Amino acid sequence: MPQICIGDSMAYQLGLHPGTVWHKSDFQCHTPRDLAWSGSPDLPGGGEAAETARMDWAKSFLKAAEDAGLLAVAISDHHDICLSKYVMAAAAETGSAVRAFPAVEITLADNAQCLAIFDPSLEADTQKLALAAAGNLLPAADADSKTCAIVPARETVMGFVRNIAAEQHLKDVCVILPHFSRQDAHKSLNEAGHHPRFANLTVDGVYIEQPYGDLDEVTIQKIHGKIDDWGRRRRAVVATGDNRSADWNRLGKHYCWIKLGEHSIEALRQALLADEARIVYETPESPAERLVELHVKSTLTGAVPVAVSFNDGFNAIIGGRGAGKSAFLEYLRFGLGRTDRDLGTRNEDANDREVKLIDETLAGDGYVEVVLEREGVRETWRRTVVNPEAIVVSSGGGSTTLTTKTARERFRSRAFRQKGLSSTMNDPSTASEQITSIAAAEEVDKQREIEQLIENARRDVTTALQNLASYWQSRLEHQQAKSKVDDLRQRLTALAQRLEAEGASAEHLKTLEDAPKYSRTADYINQVADQAISGLADLEGLEDSLLQVDLADYEGAAEFEDAVGLRDLTVQTKAAVSTAIAGAKRGLNTLIAGQAAAKEAFALKHTAFKATYDAALVEQGKHKNLIDDSARLTAELQTAEGVLSRARAAETSKSPYVKAYDDAVTNLDELVERRHQILKTAADKVAGKSSDLLKARVKKDRLPAAYVSTLAKLFEGTGTQQVDEGCSEWVGAILTEDQASGWQTLRKSLLEIYEAKINAGSPPEASEGLLSALQSVLFKGARTLTERQRKRIYINLSDASISAIVSAVPRDSIILSYMDDGRAIDFKMASPGQQASALLELLLKQSAGTLIIDQPEDDLDNRVIMRIVELLRKSKTTRQLIFSTHNSNIVVNGDADKVIALKSAEPSSNPNVNSARIQIDCDGAIETPSIRPAITSIMEGGREAFDLRGRKYGFETA
Repeated sequence: MPQICIGDSMAYQLGLHPGTVWHKSDFQCHTPRDLAWSGSPDLPGGGEAAETARMDWAKSFLKAAEDAGLLAVAISDHHDICLSKYVMAAAAETGSAVRAFPAVEITLADNAQCLAIFDPSLEADTQKLALAAAGNLLPAADADSKTCAIVPARETVMGFVRNIAAEQHLKDVCVILPHFSRQDAHKSLNEAGHHPRFANLTVDGVYIEQPYGDLDEVTIQKIHGKIDDWGRRRRAVVATGDNRSADWNRLGKHYCWIKLGEHSIEALRQALLADEARIVYETPESPAERLVELHVKSTLTGAVPVAVSFNDGFNAIIGGRGAGKSAFLEYLRFGLGRTDRDLGTRNEDANDREVKLIDETLAGDGYVEVVLEREGVRETWRRTVVNPEAIVVSSGGGSTTLTTKTARERFRSRAFRQKGLSSTMNDPSTASEQITSIAAAEEVDKQREIEQLIENARRDVTTALQNLASYWQSRLEHQQAKSKVDDLRQRLTALAQRLEAEGASAEHLKTLEDAPKYSRTADYINQVADQAISGLADLEGLEDSLLQVDLADYEGAAEFEDAVGLRDLTVQTKAAVSTAIAGAKRGLNTLIAGQAAAKEAFALKHTAFKATYDAALVEQGKHKNLIDDSARLTAELQTAEGVLSRARAAETSKSPYVKAYDDAVTNLDELVERRHQILKTAADKVAGKSSDLLKARVKKDRLPAAYVSTLAKLFEGTGTQQVDEGCSEWVGAILTEDQASGWQTLRKSLLEIYEAKINAGSPPEASEGLLSALQSVLFKGARTLTERQRKRIYINLSDASISAIVSAVPRDSIILSYMDDGRAIDFKMASPGQQASALLELLLKQSAGTLIIDQPEDDLDNRVIMRIVELLRKSKTTRQLIFSTHNSNIVVNGDADKVIALKSAEPSSNPNVNSARIQIDCDGAIETPSIRPAITSIMEGGREAFDLRGRKYGFETA
């Protein structure tokens, strides 16, 4: 049976409390009892029919609120509380999602109005104490159809607020909101002369009867404590509709969305105290991608898996030492494919501890399941240590298996282990990449796309180089075949001259000379058939692949006439091309038929000629040796001409490979430059998003590792000493001399040498010319290589080694400087605390997916915590945050939308090894009744310790 967590008004399974949720709100709604109400009959009470009428009105009000999209309302008649209980009863009866609060509007002696909003659990008789606190106010009888005549109360706003705070039955269950609209508004404190009273009011919010956007800047500054005469206390603004009509024309008219975690006055109070994050005046947006739930079964969770839900804002996991906060987040990182082992950043003992945690506690039937949403699509990711390389993703569309790399690309998030922010520079081999990934987090999609394009382009260059080499080989074979044919023809001509000189018959000699013509003709006829058949296959492939784009595959595109018109044109074009292809195919089939007829006819001629040729050979028997030589050379010529024909066709078909290689290399270079520009865009944003604590610039890779390693491969087996050092110096010298095109010049030189090798027939022994060319290029000629070394390098010149060189790319990166009192210092020279605070500030100002950090306060100086807290309140409105922490400022002043409190492990002399060591104690919003005691106990050492510190500091805590 699952444990149940009780909130003020709702029960949730332990771990699955949603935390704070946005409610479209209107906290000034009147009823027919209000003297200013219009549009519907009065509602006297007393009899059964009258009470039914009141309930019916309450239900109609709730229906109107629901139609207006409202989820939280306050019933606030002028000097009256009677009908609010009917609305709350109707909500309970109908199961309405609208959360109703009882309230009252009061006009005070200084001609200003206030709303007093009560906790929903507060009895009506206790609510009436607010009227007594205002002075001279007596409510009308409950059975009356209208309230009493409205006259100002005896107390001023300040006196009223003071009296409420002194009334023990109201002080914790009532929130006072004075009216503070524009200076020309009716009965508002925003009038000349009211500033001393307003400055000293101990209230945390005001209400307005107009859109927030219509407030002038001076009024906003007064409310937010920016003008000294009006006080330094920040107050929230609650926009209300002030509806007093049965047509509901002002119900929810002025947008005001409030984040509430419970149906309680404490929830409203907490929202007022964190209004930057919990009150907005236009429809709020939730992150498009967010984590929804985490389910873990491990040896630490016991027999029953632990399940916890996440709010789409700021989630704080708290607990004493050993409660399992770090393990909890490590399981989450594992489920998302973001452990240090997944990312290849293992380099410390802490990493080993985390690896051990995963391997040992999830062994057997252990698993981690993460439920997440991506643009409204809900998925469940499941990962185990049995198959750690795979994450099984299930959704409404079925299941699929992803690699951890693909999973990371599918769901954007960043996850840092404990002290992860302050250790980014610990490992020089990964520091640059980590800093670049943090600084470029908002450009991650563009960066990921360009990295994939670069990888594809490198493969294209490799393929293009291999094709280019095959073209060179075909060109060589064509040249060789042509030379052989020319040689055979010369030798046959010389034989014919000798036969003629020795008296051979002119007729028979003519027959012998004609033999190659017949072979060439037969080869030509066969080539026509081959190419016609190949052309038919190409046309069929073209027809199958041409314009295979269907408008129906692009949801919503058919709604645009431009797209529909283009679709029609595409259909027409495809039909026209298909007609042309059909005509071409008919032409080729006609050609094939004609070739068959020609082949058949020529075969008869060729057969007849062979008989004549054989007779000529017999008749010239006395010239047998010369005739045999002629026959042999004729046969060789026939073969050689066939080879030449095929070599010529191969060279012609491969000639586009020259341009294809140039295009592939140009594309690769352009993509590398585009990546540089993406990094530059990211670097330009860093200063503004770190409050100028950081400055960033893109660092050109002055010594690309790929350049050095691919060049070093050429020296394998040569016995050359200090190859890596030499290649590093070589690359450094090239790029120092010409950063823009030095590498392009080198790869071109090596490509030309490789072409020369192929043109020479790739002999096992290189010519002196080739060896000299190698010597001049390698190390720019600065190091003299032995003949043996050069010969070995010549052997190493291959498609694989040259393609690796021409496809090698640099790795530009972002480097950071820390601004220390206006002085820029290398980021790695900043203290761990400075590094962590600057990076965290940068991360919190970015909008780059869910951010997960284990105990960030371990990396931060206490003096910067409050600045980070301010950023937390702003950041959580645009991205999901999941932190574990010991610091109460982060949780409370950061206004965590959901707090998950873990039970602290209790020492035992007889521990049960099978008992759960990670257990949820309670969860919910800060206003959830069980959460504040948990925070106080875990993070403050209990109320007594908190009060004692307050007295020691001289602060009032009671």
